[in-house]
Amino acid sequence: MKINKLFLSAFCITLLWSCSSDDGGGSDEPLGQYDNGVLVLNEGDAVSGSITYISNDLATVEQDVFTNVNGSSQSIGGYTQSIFMDGDKAYIISGWSNKITIVNRYTFAYEGTISSGLANPRYGVALDGKAYVTNLNTFDTNTDDYVAVINLSTLTPEAPIAVNDYADKLVAHNGKLYVANGSFGMGSHVTVIDAATKTILTTLDMGQSPNAIGVKDDTVYVLCGAMTGDSKLVRIATVDDPDTTGEGEDEEDTIESEVIFDGALVNAQNMDIDGTRFYFTVGAKIYRAALNAVAVNDTPIINTGSTSDYIGYGFAVNNGRIYIAEATEDFTSNGKVYIYSTSGGSAIDTKTVGLGPNSFYFNE
Repeated sequence: MKINKLFLSAFCITLLWSCSSDDGGGSDEPLGQYDNGVLVLNEGDAVSGSITYISNDLATVEQDVFTNVNGSSQSIGGYTQSIFMDGDKAYIISGWSNKITIVNRYTFAYEGTISSGLANPRYGVALDGKAYVTNLNTFDTNTDDYVAVINLSTLTPEAPIAVNDYADKLVAHNGKLYVANGSFGMGSHVTVIDAATKTILTTLDMGQSPNAIGVKDDTVYVLCGAMTGDSKLVRIATVDDPDTTGEGEDEEDTIESEVIFDGALVNAQNMDIDGTRFYFTVGAKIYRAALNAVAVNDTPIINTGSTSDYIGYGFAVNNGRIYIAEATEDFTSNGKVYIYSTSGGSAIDTKTVGLGPNSFYFNE
């Protein structure tokens, strides 16, 4: 969500400019107190999670911004799972409380709550005025998982989409939903759904549990890994690729290719795409490879040196920085965020955040 300045004409450069952005910004002025920074979602406990704000210059750290703005009469719910954005709104998903809290992403003023049609909600995307939210429902079976469909104008649920498999992380692209059917090392598919008709178009076998998913141009990238077996990156072609090589064409929504990682990289997690490269973690180490790589070896760009089982509880790459979160072993005290440079992997800073930091979101 990077803002690009567009000068109206050569002769008025010194007089007038405008700013356009995919996050709804209309000027270079901050859109609120929590613009120009990173939002750290802290999972919290069964009562409530929290959100920490860290300014881009790293000079300001504010804990529990939702409560600071809205008071204790409102709560985002317990065991907060993720956030998805749509324009100037942020939708905070609480899996434990089965609700989604809506705030202005820049001011954090409360705007509403969605509390029906949800059963252990996990991740969401906004598309054409609707929210699509995965629900794991009961943990002991994958036959009752579904995608909730919510009208964002009325905040009311529509008929859900039955996935008939685990429903966890997802991305939207070209009017379709790509749902990773992986959960805590279980599952091995990606389900492709036509959002408008709520129909399953195809199901693709990853051969290993998908735990992260992203999209770049017209390719969906799926990181697959579990406690046993080889980790790998699977590439899904989302559109037909015209035959220019004489070797046939890549059909729409098919597995285009995959790269199996070095055998030492078991249980790769936390993929994030930045430019033409993807980043991921294995334990306390951070790795990077080209999106079109034909091999991924066991050479980390960063070894955090952490001995915690909860290093990498959250992870993101943005604007030349790598953010990796570490939750405390006892899950009763505040976690840490370690910030590194993508150039050389040098350490930049360490910040104390809230309980169980699990994800990062950027207001820029």
